[in-house]
Amino acid sequence: MLNFSNLKLSQQGLILVGIPIALMLTVLVALFVVFTQVESQAVKSEHSKKIIARANSLVREYQGVANQLMIYKYTKVEKVRQRFDEKLTQTEQSFVELQELLKDDPAQLQRLNELRGGAEKGMAIMRQFANRIKDEGDIHAVEATVTYQRLMAAGSHFSEQLEELVSNEVKRNEATLAEEERGRMMMKIFIIAGAGLAVAVGTGLTLLFTKNTTSRLGSVVENTVRLSKKEPLKPILQGEDEIATLDRFFHRMANDLAVATRKEKLILDNAIDVICSLDPKGMFAAVNPAAYDAWGYKEEQLIGHNYTEVISSENVQDFRETLERIKSESGTLANVETRVITTSGERVDVQWSLRWSDSENLYFCVAHDVSDRKRVEQLKQDFVAMISHELRTPLTAMQAMLALLANGSYGDINESGAKRVKGAKTSVTRLIMLINDLLDMEKMEAGKLSMTYSDVELSEVVERSVDTIEGFADEHGVKVKVTSKPVTVLGDADRLIQVFVNLLSNAVKYSEEEGTVELNIDIDGEECEVQVIDHGDGIPQGFEEKIFERYEQAPTAGGKRRKGTGLGLPICKAIVEQHGGTIGVRTTPGGGSTFWFRIPRVGS
Repeated sequence: MLNFSNLKLSQQGLILVGIPIALMLTVLVALFVVFTQVESQAVKSEHSKKIIARANSLVREYQGVANQLMIYKYTKVEKVRQRFDEKLTQTEQSFVELQELLKDDPAQLQRLNELRGGAEKGMAIMRQFANRIKDEGDIHAVEATVTYQRLMAAGSHFSEQLEELVSNEVKRNEATLAEEERGRMMMKIFIIAGAGLAVAVGTGLTLLFTKNTTSRLGSVVENTVRLSKKEPLKPILQGEDEIATLDRFFHRMANDLAVATRKEKLILDNAIDVICSLDPKGMFAAVNPAAYDAWGYKEEQLIGHNYTEVISSENVQDFRETLERIKSESGTLANVETRVITTSGERVDVQWSLRWSDSENLYFCVAHDVSDRKRVEQLKQDFVAMISHELRTPLTAMQAMLALLANGSYGDINESGAKRVKGAKTSVTRLIMLINDLLDMEKMEAGKLSMTYSDVELSEVVERSVDTIEGFADEHGVKVKVTSKPVTVLGDADRLIQVFVNLLSNAVKYSEEEGTVELNIDIDGEECEVQVIDHGDGIPQGFEEKIFERYEQAPTAGGKRRKGTGLGLPICKAIVEQHGGTIGVRTTPGGGSTFWFRIPRVGS
């Protein structure tokens, strides 16, 4: 008997599939041969039926011609004569068709040719008689009767011979039908015998395959169940087939998985963040030891308890809504911040990273303590508030005092003193601008950069902006050239002036003495574009986007950087984007840079 254990699975599969296929192919070939014979007999039978039908119609057509002739003799109507001619032609055509059908049967064809000769003589008499009626008008009744009797006698002889031909064809057709029926019976026998044999062979091979292969596969499947239940695996299967190889690899994989599980447990046990899982009801299903170090809870104090017992009550609703949202959007990672109540009653700030798993039917959570970050953020807010109230207010007063001194409000001062006052005023102004930039940046990060929108005429914004930097431009010996068109936008005039002043100041700062800064405003469809053009050293390649990031500055010729905080352009970008616009920079043809921004026009 064939031993499947000594064969590869591919060889076993080939035998299991190949033998039934070979058997079925043999049956199909036999069926095809028998079917071809049956089909051939069916074609012969159909051919015989056509011959019989055509022969029977030929008798009727011949008699019909004689009848039309007699009607014509008594009526002498031209239409009757036309029908006589048509039927005569139709009879002749039927002889031709019958000859075509009998061309492969010499005996029947010879018999047809013999009787056709007699029929053609009769048809010639009929045609001659019809012509005499047409030419002579009337023919004596006795002669007509004799002619009709001759035609009927010839027709009777013709019918007898044709009936003999039909009789022979009927016998042949009966023999053909009998042969066809035998072929159909053979087909049924082949189908039943082939199906029975295929079932028997297939069943035998399947039982043999089940005994030698399925049982070995069952051992591998049982090992997978044991692995899932963390039970010892069955011994390694013996042999060199694929199933034995698979079993060896499975045992090796199980060992590797055990090692990986131990390592994973070590990672979880030594993680600083609390890592846990929650069931669909919000109960803790598992938690790592970090919960004790971070919150003071042991594993048994959390498992089986609801998250509402450790999360501060004011955060429970946000946490619950986040869980519901990520469950409806399976696979989505979500973050939420809450306060956790420790065993000592202390409240710690925690950022949760949450993900729902459909396959595990669990929420997987990582809780990171952000208390230190919160304290730093509070210190930062306190520092900003201190800058705003403790530095900007006295500096503003100092700026006003220096302005009064420079204008002579407290009396004339000598040239040296005026120079020092002017320098002090410039330094105080720069310091106030730095403080304002820091405050704006803080507001921008907090999403609190306020805007008051109204219809703004850009030409007025440009005029005020140019007036603001006019003194700065004069100090650097730079002229500002404005080319503007009437444009109205929906925006915050003071914030737009801040953008214009910043871009114009940068352009002046990076221009050569006696240079020119151009400010152009153009209309492009539903937007207007503002361009601030300088002819300085330009922006090095690769810095076109970096300069719009905080504290980034582009180096000038020689790799040096000019004085500045690196906050102006990021603030400009934030303001323009809050106006629904975009901002960027490109190289000016001939040297220099063109800073541009686009914002929608009113009505667009």
